Amino acid sequence: MNRRDFLKLCLGSVQAFLFHHYLGLSAHAKEVFGGKQVSRHTRKSLKGIPSICQLCPAHCGIIGFLEGDQLVKIGGNPKHPNNLGKLCARGLAGVNMAYDPDRITSPLMRRGERGKGQWERISWDKAYIEITSRLKTIYQSGQRGDFVFQSEHVPDGIITRFLEAFGKVLILSEDSLDFGNRDWGQWLTWGEERGVPDVANSRYILNFGSNPYETHEYYTGFIGRLIEARVKNNAKLVTFDVRLSYTAGNSEEWFPVIPGTDGMVALAMANVIVQNNLHNKDFIEKWTNISPSTLAQYLSQYTPEMAEKTSGVAASDIERIAKGFALNMPAVAISGRGVSSHLNGVYNERCIFLLNTIVGSIDIPGGYCLPRTYRFEELDLKPSFQKEEAFDLEKLQITPQKFISMVKRGKLTPKLYFVYESNPAYKNPESGLTSEVLKNEKLIPYMVVADSHMTETAALADIVLPTTTYLESWDIDSSPALELNPFVGLQQPIVPPFAKSVPISDICIELAHRIGGGLPRYFKFNSTEEYIKKVVSGIKKLQKVGGPKYLKENGVWFDSNVKPRYRSYELKRFNTPSGKIEIYSERLKRRGFQPLPTYEPIPGHGDLKGKFVLVMYEPNVMGSRTGNFKWLTEIKHRNPVWVNKDVAKQLHIEEGDRIKISTRIGSFVTDARLTFGIHPRVIAIERNLGHWGYGHIARAKRFKSKDPNTNLVWWEKEGNGISPNPIVSGNSDPIGGGEAWNDTLVIVSKA
Repeated sequence: MNRRDFLKLCLGSVQAFLFHHYLGLSAHAKEVFGGKQVSRHTRKSLKGIPSICQLCPAHCGIIGFLEGDQLVKIGGNPKHPNNLGKLCARGLAGVNMAYDPDRITSPLMRRGERGKGQWERISWDKAYIEITSRLKTIYQSGQRGDFVFQSEHVPDGIITRFLEAFGKVLILSEDSLDFGNRDWGQWLTWGEERGVPDVANSRYILNFGSNPYETHEYYTGFIGRLIEARVKNNAKLVTFDVRLSYTAGNSEEWFPVIPGTDGMVALAMANVIVQNNLHNKDFIEKWTNISPSTLAQYLSQYTPEMAEKTSGVAASDIERIAKGFALNMPAVAISGRGVSSHLNGVYNERCIFLLNTIVGSIDIPGGYCLPRTYRFEELDLKPSFQKEEAFDLEKLQITPQKFISMVKRGKLTPKLYFVYESNPAYKNPESGLTSEVLKNEKLIPYMVVADSHMTETAALADIVLPTTTYLESWDIDSSPALELNPFVGLQQPIVPPFAKSVPISDICIELAHRIGGGLPRYFKFNSTEEYIKKVVSGIKKLQKVGGPKYLKENGVWFDSNVKPRYRSYELKRFNTPSGKIEIYSERLKRRGFQPLPTYEPIPGHGDLKGKFVLVMYEPNVMGSRTGNFKWLTEIKHRNPVWVNKDVAKQLHIEEGDRIKISTRIGSFVTDARLTFGIHPRVIAIERNLGHWGYGHIARAKRFKSKDPNTNLVWWEKEGNGISPNPIVSGNSDPIGGGEAWNDTLVIVSKA
């Protein structure tokens, strides 16, 4: 696929391309996988290698198509049960990463001050010696927190094996900033971090703050099934969001709710359902830890009229939607970062989960279902090395932002900070503080960054290790199955490693053997591929069809003879202390928090006194790892601020005017986009733009390279957008620790 074809594809009817074949899926899958891909230039057949995309949490199945040994195209794997051969713009553009001339080609050691860009190329052996000498000291005599490991996503596989065997490691992930509140809210309620909305079988979908038409953690597979439900089941979609997102615009009804008040709306709806005797009493009595009468009495205080005053949503609409939800089963309520990215994020999540619970829409067709995955057992790790309980209210929840704050205040004194495919100097809220701390060698004595590009964080490191991308490395995956039949997916190299880059898993293996002590006995394999063979050997049905060989050829395996078994909790109960859904949380009560689902106002959001709430959202084509993708950056390189038209008129702001957005921390100037599709109390901006590092394309700078397209950056004068992160306060939910991205108050003025 070339640039012209890609632009036509993305700027045309994206939804039609991605999703219209979800109707009649199985026949389409056979046809595509059985056909041939041919080079448009040479007419020769292309070789297809199945693997997994790692550009977002969805982990879609992909096929990389090679012309000779050159990757020329990436498509969806129709055998993958989640995305069923469909792929979003990010996945298609992944080919840009394979041969990006901005990629790091060899290990680098800092010379001079941090951040000055003075580097010496060194060998891998020297890099390992430098890092091992420090890790060995920590391993032998250090304390927990001396070694800090941070990655974009929660680590798994060999990385987790290394960290657990090493012990005394403080593990951080960017996911905790974005999903921490959601994960905690659901874990405390039913013992799982996230569920699977079985939208394909739903008839009524309540959407609070999620934008699946543009971006979602299950993205392509999820939105395809949602659209299928709307066509086949005539399912109704109702969205509560502060702005007219793509999802809100495609909904039957959209309600511009006041930021952070979703929980109040959900509680009022729950009250309406119970008061009208539309709740599932049998389910509540048997599978929750509260009686229907006690719940009814508690909910009676949350009237639709009270919710209207708090949220701005009319009481009559709240009552009507609540009845529609309860009377059109199966129904499901879903949530997104628009709900959880607040100081009251955990409470909001529990309120919305309550809607699914009281109508009994838990793990039923069309309801909110328990995740089905394969758990890969690490059988030869000692119990003392097993993973610590991730959800422990007794321990302080440390996110990458909180870590930096604690280091700044002298509460943590790390000796080695290892950052893998994470970019806190750019991604963290109040990112200027992060850069300040990372530059200070007294606060962070030694920092290693393992990444494919010279990110804003890598530029501040002592050693930079070039790592392979998902296109050049091995991994194993069992993401939650959207068809509720667990699967095993294989990520395998499509192309050889770029220059001298090395997979992070191989780095961990090498470090373990060099550190010595008790570590090598947990790495009795010489490669990641060998480790994967060992891990999947425990899945007997997979071994019967060929094991690793089958995965290499097909990219994924699942037992096609198994049909989803709903109400699985009837066999194993819920993973909570009571074995039930804990509407009343004793764990929250012990820590001084409200034990029942509740609404708690956000401080300062009552009377804004001329200020506005800044809301950030993620565009489909620009993720945290795609800033240097030339195809995507050409499409998305500007992010004007959404301002309500009526508000703009009062502020004498016209379309396209330069406006200044200010907080107590700082300010930025950008263009205004006027629209009626946003709440008057809110301004909104897209995230993941405005890089000052990462690469030339991410900074909208043309340059000469082996790729002639890098000298055709026509949008250089238009710039690369704005990152709002430097002016966002580092505030977090006191329970989940997730960042309150959507609570920052700003002043808007003409620049």
